[in-house]
Amino acid sequence: MNTILQFAPLVIFLIMLGVGMSVNFKNFIEVFKNIKVLLTGLFLQIIILPSIGFLFAIFMPVDFVLKLGIVLITCVPSAVTSNYITKLAGGNIALSVSLTATTACLSFITIPFILTIVLPTVIDGANVFQKLNFIKMSLGLLFITTVPVLVGMYINSKFSIIVEKINKFYSFFSLLLFSIVILTAWFSEWSVIISLYKSVGLLVLLLAVVVLIISYTLVNLFNLNEADKKTIIIESFIQNAAMAIIVGGVAFGENSGYLAIAALYALLQYKILLFFWATNKFFRKFNFS
Repeated sequence: MNTILQFAPLVIFLIMLGVGMSVNFKNFIEVFKNIKVLLTGLFLQIIILPSIGFLFAIFMPVDFVLKLGIVLITCVPSAVTSNYITKLAGGNIALSVSLTATTACLSFITIPFILTIVLPTVIDGANVFQKLNFIKMSLGLLFITTVPVLVGMYINSKFSIIVEKINKFYSFFSLLLFSIVILTAWFSEWSVIISLYKSVGLLVLLLAVVVLIISYTLVNLFNLNEADKKTIIIESFIQNAAMAIIVGGVAFGENSGYLAIAALYALLQYKILLFFWATNKFFRKFNFS
């Protein structure tokens, strides 16, 4: 894990560069024209999810480092895999990529704000995080998340033909990097994860289910089409566990429970989506719906 953390800025930079190259400026502008849909997605991702994390951290009887892990996994942006899952689910791909890119761009403000300012005022004993340098963390996230997304968008606008040819490979490359971070966290924290799976596995599962239910409920309160609903739910549900692991590792050091929480959530979120996909396939096959 220490090796991954040493290359953390480069790993996140390359992943976010791929997100940027997936964004077409024309589609990006079209998404921004439908401001209600965009704001619904951003509201869920930036306000509702961290609030859920804080409520779980405040009221659930778990160790302090696990509380940090819960908050951390709910305040990071959506994962790059959300775009691929949205495509498989028949969602709005342009909206998905735009939300991923936008939340990534804003993360240099949202993550430091939540960890260094909000967290110490909400959770007892979290004042230790006030020692983290807000400006330093913001600038670091700016250069490894926001800048590469903007650079990727620029590259796509200027060299669209080349980007179109390499995008499939680069998407696979980004997914590979994402998987390496998750798997490395799994192996480095294996003993912790096994014990946590038995002790707080149901808690993390409950967190994932609550996020899914609240996302589903909120999008249905607005007059959105089905493709947009699917997209926002997926974007809100699929959290960037790789970023949580890397940001947390850089900020607070490795070999802590929050790494295991992030890795555990990463596993469960895909298991839940796989369950829904398989169930949907089954009902369609036998004409139950």
